[in-house]
Amino acid sequence: MKLTVTDSANNVIQEKAVNNPIILLSYDDGVGPYSPHGLEALQIAFKIVLISKDMQKKDYDLPIESNIGTIYAKGYSKRFLGSNLKIDFNANYHLLTLSDDGETIEDNLQIEDYR
Repeated sequence: MKLTVTDSANNVIQEKAVNNPIILLSYDDGVGPYSPHGLEALQIAFKIVLISKDMQKKDYDLPIESNIGTIYAKGYSKRFLGSNLKIDFNANYHLLTLSDDGETIEDNLQIEDYR
């Protein structure tokens, strides 16, 4: 599994990711300290979570290699992710999107900073 972050998406992420945080691709299912809401209307939802190196990430046991470094996800969320993931920036709507070769997985990928 690999993840490509486009240059335009990376610019948006780096605006918030100062001081080299750990980046999580969090499946929002209510499990763990960074997913307080859980599934909404049984939809698959992902978000980017920024944490510091001393914060807990035990639920995020799936390292995903990307062009901006390793991004961690919950291992069991792999079933919702294809092999060629991409985070892109939709300039028309000013939104980040998460997709794979076959579909858009998250059309409004939020960034939450827990540091």
